[in-house]
Amino acid sequence: MATPGNSNHRAWWKESSVYQIWPASFKDSNDDGIGDIPGIISKLDYIKNLAVDIVWLCPSYKSPQVDMGYDISDYYSIADEYGTVEDVEKLIAGCHQRGMKLLMDLVVNHTSDQHEWFKQSRSSKDNEYRNWYVWRPAKYDEQGNRQPPNNWVSHFQGSAWQWDELTQEYYLHLYAVEQPDLNWEHPPVRKAVHDIVRFWLDKGCDGFRMDVINFISKEQSFPDAPIKDPRTPWQWGDKWYANGPRLHEYLQGVGKILKEYDAFSVGEMPFVTDEKEVLRAVQFDRNEINMIFNFEHVDIDHGKYDKFEPGSWKLTDLKDFFERWQTFMYANDGWNALYWENHDQPRSIDRYTNASEEYRLVASKMLATALALQAGTPFVYQGQELGTRNVPKSWGIEEYKDIDCLNHWKRLPKDDTAAQAIALQEYQKKSRDNGRTPVQWSAAENAGFTGPGVKPWMSVNTDYVRVNAEAEVKDPNSTYHYWATVLKLRKKYLDVFVYGNFTLLDKPNQEVFAYTRQYGDQKALVVCHWTEKTLEWDAASNGITGVKQVLLDTYEGVDEASQRFSEHNPIPSTPLIPQSNNKMSSSEQAQLPAHLDPKTYPRTHHDATQNIHITLTYGTLDANTYLSQTSSPAAGANILFLGTTRDTFEGRPVSQLSYTTYPPLALKTLTGIAEAAVKTHRLEGVSIAHRLGTVPIGEASIVIAVSAGHRGAAWKAGEEVLEACKEKAEIWKREEFVDGGMEWRANADRDAEGRVLGTGAV
Repeated sequence: MATPGNSNHRAWWKESSVYQIWPASFKDSNDDGIGDIPGIISKLDYIKNLAVDIVWLCPSYKSPQVDMGYDISDYYSIADEYGTVEDVEKLIAGCHQRGMKLLMDLVVNHTSDQHEWFKQSRSSKDNEYRNWYVWRPAKYDEQGNRQPPNNWVSHFQGSAWQWDELTQEYYLHLYAVEQPDLNWEHPPVRKAVHDIVRFWLDKGCDGFRMDVINFISKEQSFPDAPIKDPRTPWQWGDKWYANGPRLHEYLQGVGKILKEYDAFSVGEMPFVTDEKEVLRAVQFDRNEINMIFNFEHVDIDHGKYDKFEPGSWKLTDLKDFFERWQTFMYANDGWNALYWENHDQPRSIDRYTNASEEYRLVASKMLATALALQAGTPFVYQGQELGTRNVPKSWGIEEYKDIDCLNHWKRLPKDDTAAQAIALQEYQKKSRDNGRTPVQWSAAENAGFTGPGVKPWMSVNTDYVRVNAEAEVKDPNSTYHYWATVLKLRKKYLDVFVYGNFTLLDKPNQEVFAYTRQYGDQKALVVCHWTEKTLEWDAASNGITGVKQVLLDTYEGVDEASQRFSEHNPIPSTPLIPQSNNKMSSSEQAQLPAHLDPKTYPRTHHDATQNIHITLTYGTLDANTYLSQTSSPAAGANILFLGTTRDTFEGRPVSQLSYTTYPPLALKTLTGIAEAAVKTHRLEGVSIAHRLGTVPIGEASIVIAVSAGHRGAAWKAGEEVLEACKEKAEIWKREEFVDGGMEWRANADRDAEGRVLGTGAV
């Protein structure tokens, strides 16, 4: 029997769940293309029905919007595009009337360079606000060249220091040049922050999310950072500014005020992996902050030196992270903030499961289960409750708004198309824009986010016709209703799911994430299936010998699942079966002809003499793979072309597209197209990859990589190859329409089995 651990310190904020709102993209009430506070107020019932307790409003203060509101120019006013202080007061009242609380964002590591404090600070070294920011003199190298005070890199690329010509000193900006860091060593700065906190708490705000709050104390010698990335002079100096020497003194100053109001607090704390350091901030009797956002699990796919480099991870890495923090916080009277997504992260379905569109629904439900039933306060980010996915893979750089992406892109060599292709691939996977597309409210124009004919500040994800709030609210089997069920379940079994212990099961398993929660003699088992294939999980060998009651099931109803388990006690190996809208029986699968069986793919043809590579696959197309196949050091240009699935055909909305082929025929026709291009344009090489099976709207169905002596030849050849593939490749397309219709299209008058119509011959 487990002995209850941290339940002696019960608190309302431990038992709550939080819904995060990014105001620019939530709901536009006045048709200017930008979300606003009145728009949020209009959707409070939608949020309440999700069974959350707290609404977190991301920065909506006055701001030049260089970093989407995290560059604040006035902490006491609201940005015109979002509304007024009176609107915030109405939002607070609306939340309170529905039994919810409101959090605001506290961004006090830095301000905007347009804040009056900084305008004064940079006006003169003698100004009373000079010490409100971090100013340092230049250093000079042996040749007498001016250099920044140290080699720290900004989180948005380049040096973290900016030269000020007027006062002949550098100021520190850990983020954008327009976001100078405040100097918390200076007592008036701390008092000003305390005044801001009290102002909004007095307005009825119930607490704060604190932006990069562990950066507010810096090592005052500002030493150079060790060189970890030899490719650049700018290095990560987090050792000297994350969790600095006076951090806890500063946090306790803010925490004292929060305690007066019994207010909620969660701190964003990047670069912190030391459990003891985190505990100093969140331990119950420390009176600093309630919990922190840890970053280890959202940095899991980053490259060695940079976020926008390819990275890899295993499910055991994720399980190790959760186990470490779950058990440590339970044993030491701390508390976790549980999240997959926020305004700075991509969508969880894509990052953590990479599920095909067929499994979007069950993947979103699985992620909700895995997260929200752990110990901690769950955070749901807008759109996550709908199963929103990343931006389309077809997006070019012109679609992205994220300053982090744009600064990274500017630093890429303009003639390095391979590096640009990799960068675009990584932006689609990791850009902050993935979490910032407008909320998909309906199937109407602009997804109902703003009015018809209005251009939204950011493009709407093209899948809104199929995935939107209006449809999900009506569908009891939707992700929206599942999230509500999970959050209600957490409240119903409060002792075990909020205050119980955590034990990870089957630790080395790379396909199943299973754990138990226990409080006294109450024990719950959570089993999460992390793949698209059918699995069996042996519960008995993991210490589970019987099931009293099934509380939740993502594949079938609870009653059906309960019946299945009640027939076997002790329970058998548990089948974990992904839900599909197009299931085949085992006998049907056995009868599949080889050319229709995904297990027999990929099918390829390679001609080394002409550097031709043809691939047919049922997997997602990785553009970088095919570009690297073809790229030749002798070429003057290596260019990539993508053909993506579209969401309409002749004005009819398309719900799903799928492709099939007879492989010998397809390989032959695609090889002929490639050979003709090599001969006509004297190419160094060609790679053509075509995806089969269901291809989600907006994703690549074909990738063409062309290597040529000069850019003009490469572009012309690539365009001709793409058109030839559409006209001549023996690959057949099935389009299913939102209105229920379906259409096959094939070249050479063949059917889906590869037979020439009217003859039966292949």
